[in-house]
Amino acid sequence: MAILLTGAQMRAIDKAIVDKLGLPSLVLMENAGRGATDVIARLRPDLRGLDVRIVCGAGQNGGDGFVVARHLLGKGAAVQVLLAMPAEKISGDAAVFARVLRTLAADAVHDFSAEADPSRWQARLRGADIIVDALLGTGLRSDVAGVPAAAIAGMNATDAVRVALDIPSGIDADTGAVHGIAVHAHATATMGCRKLGLVLDADATVGQVEVVDLGVALASVLSAASESGPLCYWLERGDIAASIPVRGQTGHKGTAGHLLVIAGAKGKTGAALLAGRAALRAGAGLLTLATTAGAQSALDAKAVCEMTSCYAQGDDADDSSFATLMAQVARMKAIAIGPGIPTGQGMAGLVQQLVAEVEVPMVVDADALNLLGSQAAAIAFKAPAPRIFTPHPGEMARLCGCTISEVQKDRLGLARRLAANAGAVVVLKGARTIIATPDGTAYVNPTANASLGTAGSGDVLTGVIGGFLAQGLAAKDAACVGVFVHGTAADVAIRTLGSRRLIATDLHDAIARACDELSVV
Repeated sequence: MAILLTGAQMRAIDKAIVDKLGLPSLVLMENAGRGATDVIARLRPDLRGLDVRIVCGAGQNGGDGFVVARHLLGKGAAVQVLLAMPAEKISGDAAVFARVLRTLAADAVHDFSAEADPSRWQARLRGADIIVDALLGTGLRSDVAGVPAAAIAGMNATDAVRVALDIPSGIDADTGAVHGIAVHAHATATMGCRKLGLVLDADATVGQVEVVDLGVALASVLSAASESGPLCYWLERGDIAASIPVRGQTGHKGTAGHLLVIAGAKGKTGAALLAGRAALRAGAGLLTLATTAGAQSALDAKAVCEMTSCYAQGDDADDSSFATLMAQVARMKAIAIGPGIPTGQGMAGLVQQLVAEVEVPMVVDADALNLLGSQAAAIAFKAPAPRIFTPHPGEMARLCGCTISEVQKDRLGLARRLAANAGAVVVLKGARTIIATPDGTAYVNPTANASLGTAGSGDVLTGVIGGFLAQGLAAKDAACVGVFVHGTAADVAIRTLGSRRLIATDLHDAIARACDELSVV
């Protein structure tokens, strides 16, 4: 899995490379600039005569820009460097490379640091083939204003291919939030590893992201990053493939695990079927749908591969429901609870008791999360077996006692906080689903498929994760593999149907195909 770092963690790594490994910071900047030049060369292989304008700030990001300018000049490109900060403010390693560039090509450097009119920047950048954004780096924390804001507006107004160095100027390196205005990059050459701000927001204007090798194995100094906070990882196909359970030649339904799905109610039996069938397609050997008496008859009419059971004679859980379910739990490898269940007081008490006391792993979703509400963390924390919460932003807001807007502004932070408080794995669903573990480690799923925004898609995810739990995967692995497979299944379904207009039942067969595709990596 590829590591994702905050701005502070990347700076800690840079410092460790210099202090512990003894590699001069000038070499790091040189490697960064040369690697970014290679990214540009892959975009436009014929650099000779190419019109490139580089907008530079005064910090390290600007320093990278000066190195890029020198290398592009050496490859025959026509380069102009526009300073958005006064030359006297350029310091450190950036000042060294600025002096080198001026010595080699003084007429290529132009001071535009007093120009706060976006139209003037646009005019100066007009006609460029490529614009390189080397203005602001990963340390940005306040809204962009003045000359930098004008420079960004000017860059965005052109028809050139825009390449950002490390992160598009104006985007927060830790959250992906836009501080006032941000460069709309077609490509981003990020140094050393991806920054969180490049991936957390699927709509971030970062373009194609390429990681530039700094010439040092980051694993040798990774401990420096962890000292600044827990690490985050980008889920990758190969890692997921290695974790998908493979049934041996002598395997059978009993060895593949029995999942109990507590789901469905009158008018909502579809939620139970969606979750159950997804679990079977993910590889679970046996599946029982536990529901109310009124819903069971409807499920029996629809179920083919799934077994059904009843835990309540009425439309809500009753005093015997817990004992009835516990009699079934003994033969189960995992439980999934929540899709379409009743929402009365009886069910609220049953969900709380099951989450707190059942000694098998459990996925808790949908109405089960809503019934736990703000007490979810306290209830799950004492559970004797792993718990996985799978909230969407609205459910997350109820669990954390905040607004949906507040959830969306700090998805990673809130997911980590809830995971720690609940002692559970938290799957915060969205275009870039986040999986957080109790120790603070987090994972970001690369899939951002808008076709999954359809009724029942979340029920399918619950079943997929439950199916992997039933096959023996640890909670963290079941969550990561389940989320990745779910997203891949959407891609498979779109290819199969030739349309992006998916409904949740399209995902079932696609789950099996996605698992097969991933397993051959």
